[in-house]
Amino acid sequence: MKKRIKVIDFIINPAAGTGGSVLPVINSSMKEAGIRWEASITHEAGDAIKFAKAAAKERADVLGVYGGDGTLMEAISGLMGSEIPLAILPGGSANVMAEELGIPKDLKAACALMSQIPLTTRTIDVGQFGDRYFILGIALGFGAEVIKGADRETKNRIGIFAYFLSAAAALRKTKKAVYHLMIDGQKHEVQGLTCIIANVGNLGFSNISYDKHIDVSDGLLDVVVVRRANLSLFKLMAVTLLKRERPDNMELVQHWQGRDISVSSTPRQTAECDGEVLEEVPLHIKIIPGAIKVLVPAKEG
Repeated sequence: MKKRIKVIDFIINPAAGTGGSVLPVINSSMKEAGIRWEASITHEAGDAIKFAKAAAKERADVLGVYGGDGTLMEAISGLMGSEIPLAILPGGSANVMAEELGIPKDLKAACALMSQIPLTTRTIDVGQFGDRYFILGIALGFGAEVIKGADRETKNRIGIFAYFLSAAAALRKTKKAVYHLMIDGQKHEVQGLTCIIANVGNLGFSNISYDKHIDVSDGLLDVVVVRRANLSLFKLMAVTLLKRERPDNMELVQHWQGRDISVSSTPRQTAECDGEVLEEVPLHIKIIPGAIKVLVPAKEG
């Protein structure tokens, strides 16, 4: 993207962040770059979708979003089908997509991406089930319980080890299920503790991923089933999360990739999507390749 940005519409979630002043930083950054800007403030769920649709209709050069992954997902939902690039300003308690794309946590540094010449963008995939979109992933069973249990306060205090604590607690209440999967027309039935359909592998920490090979731009969803929980699984988790190596133990973990996926479980398990508990299980999920362009830092060298 070579042309210089002239006008940016911002969506700002005032509940995001740690209480610092957002507007003065945006204002000074845009003034330095010579960019005209306007901002819409969210007050309730659905506002970011409405504001993003309006920005797409008005054909802004870029849509900037300040908030967490929830605000970001709403904005992406409103931009679907448009060519407007997205600028992510991380401001939530979780900023998994920003971490995945290497976007700076510092607000001024993130704003500086909008004045790069030439602008650097990355095209990312978006998942869909029914009329809903997602950017991170869906988990059933143990994986859903782990994500629910690893609260932001604990993650801030002890980092990645919050997931190990949450995993230990989740094991006590998660029972095995049989997952009924249809992946690009191929049927699979496998017993396990959790089934994860992932668009990104990042867990919101720098260089921490449950599989470094999961790529948000590859046009595929990754389906991971953890089959059993024992000491070997926790060793596998440590290797996977800390060394970012792909699990290679079919007795513990199975891994597929696909574009069109149906999933259900017997018995029915807790399910979550991008941190939100789902009611609509079973699910028919597909990937929309290259759905959104995002401003990212230029590659070094």
